[in-house]
Amino acid sequence: MPLGAEDVAKAITLIDEGRSLRYAAAAIRTPYSTVRDAVKRFRETHSYCRKPGSGRIRETTARDDRFLVLQILRNRHTTAIEA
Repeated sequence: MPLGAEDVAKAITLIDEGRSLRYAAAAIRTPYSTVRDAVKRFRETHSYCRKPGSGRIRETTARDDRFLVLQILRNRHTTAIEA
């Protein structure tokens, strides 16, 4: 799970004070590898936020989603394949 901007800021502060990555991870109760990746991303981009556009591309539109919900509510016994 990605860290929030506040947690990344805490980790950066601890590391800049001379603490280790493992100490920072324990202090914010997050796995070492998550803190390592977040600190690396901060050092490269100088931003606490994740890159936009990460994640899987949606297959359905908002309109499709509304239609599917409406179909399900109309007939609750219909399977996904029948809808």
